[in-house]
Amino acid sequence: MWCLISQANSVIFEVRVDPKSIGQKCLEKICDHLGISNESDYFGLKYENQKGEELWLNLRNPIDRQVNCHGHTSPLRLGLRVKFWVPPHLLLQENTRHQFYLHAKADLIAKRLLANDWETASRIIALIAQAESDDYEAFHPPHNVYMQGSSISTMDSSFKPNDLLQNIIREHKKLKGMKRSTAEYWLLKEVAEFEAFGEELFTKIQGNIFMGVGPHGITIYEKNSNDKELISFTNIISASSHRRTFKLEYYECDNKEKVLEVKLDSSHNASSLYRAITEKHAFYSCETVRSAVTAQFIRDLKGTIVSIFNEDSTLGKKYVFDIRRTCREVYDNARRAIYQESQAKLALEAEHASGSNFDGDSCKDSEEKLTRFIEAMTCKICMDNRLDSVFMPCAHVVACSSCSARIDRCPLCRTEIQQAQKLYMPTW
Repeated sequence: MWCLISQANSVIFEVRVDPKSIGQKCLEKICDHLGISNESDYFGLKYENQKGEELWLNLRNPIDRQVNCHGHTSPLRLGLRVKFWVPPHLLLQENTRHQFYLHAKADLIAKRLLANDWETASRIIALIAQAESDDYEAFHPPHNVYMQGSSISTMDSSFKPNDLLQNIIREHKKLKGMKRSTAEYWLLKEVAEFEAFGEELFTKIQGNIFMGVGPHGITIYEKNSNDKELISFTNIISASSHRRTFKLEYYECDNKEKVLEVKLDSSHNASSLYRAITEKHAFYSCETVRSAVTAQFIRDLKGTIVSIFNEDSTLGKKYVFDIRRTCREVYDNARRAIYQESQAKLALEAEHASGSNFDGDSCKDSEEKLTRFIEAMTCKICMDNRLDSVFMPCAHVVACSSCSARIDRCPLCRTEIQQAQKLYMPTW
């Protein structure tokens, strides 16, 4: 079966999968195609059911049990989306950061993410322009990017400054010489400071509220009002869904127990809300995904009847959650995999070089090694300047002096930087 995969920038490509295979197999093929295989845990696949609802594909269950694949000759349409948002310094692959950038840009334009103020909005639009059209040119300004970015709004949308375009151009000029990949990084850095960063919104709720589930907990908003209530994951006692009803028990600020019970417009949305809370809590707050989460499943009617006689039967079994790793585990596994790949490549090249004479191939190998050495001595944040700063007390050397002045925690170990000491490296 062919699957048409849409990215956040509306670019579509196709992959071939077995409809009886689990969704994880499809996601792995997609991520391999995009070069983000080591960090695929941040992403998920969305599909549209017969009611027009957009739902997450459960990656642990067979595709044909979730999406009606039978009797259709047309390809299955799936959307690749960021499911778990993390700050850009935790993303180790440039292709992963690019996908995060595309999703952040789409959310900004669709007003799912709102800038804190117009100064921030101007800076973000300028970063988008730098990422997509390079340096500002007075005779060929990127008006199409400016116009597209002008749909970005702020939390206070009651007014829009008349000199917004001039502010955008001024900010764009400041970015002269910045690489496109660096501009994408700093846009994600700006977006990561937003209150709604990483939130999954549920708006189809009866009553005057809607809910957002993010890295820190649940935010309850009141429609047509600025009032909101944040419930951290540590204050949640229990959460459950039954048909269209979602029930949440939690502690208020004064340690009083409170029960929130709401109805959504479908049982799918109610179970999606329950699933989002459980998975995001496990991903952002836990050291590892506990078996209580991974072992939860339901059965269809046929599977329930068979399980009466054989409890170990997998017939009709559908897992409730598909989360495999926490945020820390994803980062550690990706860093380990990338290191092992680089070591294996170096060993292969060394073996090849030792068995060859000094000819054109060896010259080419020497050039590649020199290139890798130069890249290793380049700032891992801006990817432009040389490494010349050491973070204390962790002693990591990953940034130049200009980038080290912008951050307060080490991008590698997240230790608070007490001092960024100037480092004088040997000249090349």
